[in-house]
Amino acid sequence: MALRLNTASGGGRRQARAGILVGIATAALAAGGLGAALLIGGGGDAPAAPVAPGPVPPTTLGLNLAGLSTWGGERTFMNLAIGGGWASEIKGQRGWKKIDATRLNAAGMPISLQDGEVMHRSLAIPEGVYGANAVRIRCTWQGKGSLAPGGGARNASQSGNAFDFDWPGSNGGKPKGAWISLSRIDAADPVRGIDCREKSASPTALFAPAFLQSLSGFSLVRFLDWQKVNGNAEVSWATRATTGSLEQNGPAGPAVEYMVALANEAKVDPWFHMHWNADEDYVRRFAEYVRDNLAPGRKAYVEMSNEVWNLAFPVTKQAQAEGLKEGLDSDQYRVIVLRYAEKATWMNRIWTDVFKADPGRLVRVVATQNAGPQGTEAVLGFRDTAKFVDAVATAPYFGNSTFRGERATILDPANIFAYLDKDVDAAIGKALANKAVATRYGKRYIAYEAGQHLVYPPHAAEVAQLNRDPRMYDVYRKYLAAWKSRVGDTMTLYAATGPYGPFGAWGLREYGGQPMDQTPKRRAAEDFLAGK
Repeated sequence: MALRLNTASGGGRRQARAGILVGIATAALAAGGLGAALLIGGGGDAPAAPVAPGPVPPTTLGLNLAGLSTWGGERTFMNLAIGGGWASEIKGQRGWKKIDATRLNAAGMPISLQDGEVMHRSLAIPEGVYGANAVRIRCTWQGKGSLAPGGGARNASQSGNAFDFDWPGSNGGKPKGAWISLSRIDAADPVRGIDCREKSASPTALFAPAFLQSLSGFSLVRFLDWQKVNGNAEVSWATRATTGSLEQNGPAGPAVEYMVALANEAKVDPWFHMHWNADEDYVRRFAEYVRDNLAPGRKAYVEMSNEVWNLAFPVTKQAQAEGLKEGLDSDQYRVIVLRYAEKATWMNRIWTDVFKADPGRLVRVVATQNAGPQGTEAVLGFRDTAKFVDAVATAPYFGNSTFRGERATILDPANIFAYLDKDVDAAIGKALANKAVATRYGKRYIAYEAGQHLVYPPHAAEVAQLNRDPRMYDVYRKYLAAWKSRVGDTMTLYAATGPYGPFGAWGLREYGGQPMDQTPKRRAAEDFLAGK
């Protein structure tokens, strides 16, 4: 069966896509077989063939969380020092340089400093800094050494193992960054346990209250960008992040303890990813921790990697090589999908065994491409994959044809929004085609990512403006209403928060605490949840 492989859609939305997708498209279309049938883009905006509607369950909305960072606009932890990383500055040399992980101890702290070296760690921006007034920050630590605030920090005062400073408000503009600088370490009693938060904040709170509030009403959170599976790192239980470390933004993402804690505190179901190169010990221990610590009544969703069909990600080449070596298929594109089915089944067997006493708490997800049902059919039809799957997920994005092909010269916003209305219908139609396959196999059909897919670097300014346009609210309301009436079940929007730039405008909002009247996508989602 010829399978369509569409390589430009879906999760991560990273810079690599913009530079290489045209070349990938050319190669795929020239290759014949599965590649010849698959187009590049978010599945295209052409209408899908009509399918018979199946049952329409109640609709819930989920969120793909923004990755942990100091620049992404989403302040997650109360401790502002979590989410960044250490960078080195040496006297007489220009700029900061990221340091190797081998220079850090188990607590995520630098082991030593070279002569003339200072280590800097950027802080996540608290919500209040986007307002007009300065926010007073307090940093505390244990051990001996020299720590000081830097960057935009003002009016600093220090006493013992603590200092306070003012972080100036940006009044809705781009805030100035602030950081902490470590210039001396006592080898016998090194600095550790750094914690920076608003001086008025609870000293024991793990997550920022505003962040928790932003998840209210949503049914689940997907940890794609937290867990950084698109990087395709090798991970093991011995090298994973732990709660005793300041470093929570490494190749495998944060500690599983923090992800489970967020699900429990925010009262949402967690959607985890297992890294392709994780060994069985890691997968089993991860599943066991989730089983033993996720709050009663919560369900754990689990997915192998992310968009393994997408040639923009390194995992896809690995899956292709492994599948060809195994002889799963001779077609270089179809073999990717079959190897994914095989690997997902391997993972799902482990999670199934771990949750065997309470299988209703587990949702085993396979993710396929929204472009057409062939991929869904191939995955579910491979060996006994379907026995170990509870839900099929695709990403029914709309608008990816904007500024491309026949629409390259359509720049007037009114005309663009007219096309987006049609794109919504096309995306829902393709979702229904995939749902029909899932229903035939007795599986749920859900969306692992969803929303607008306007991305074209030469028109980055226009993309940003369209996403801020009040008319985007109307498009999202139509989109959500169509999903509710025709498809149903969980739609997981991408993404909760994120700044707009050359490689997309993915955030429902651009930063935490952004006024609702400036966030048409977020406002549409909240009004939908409120039944308005």
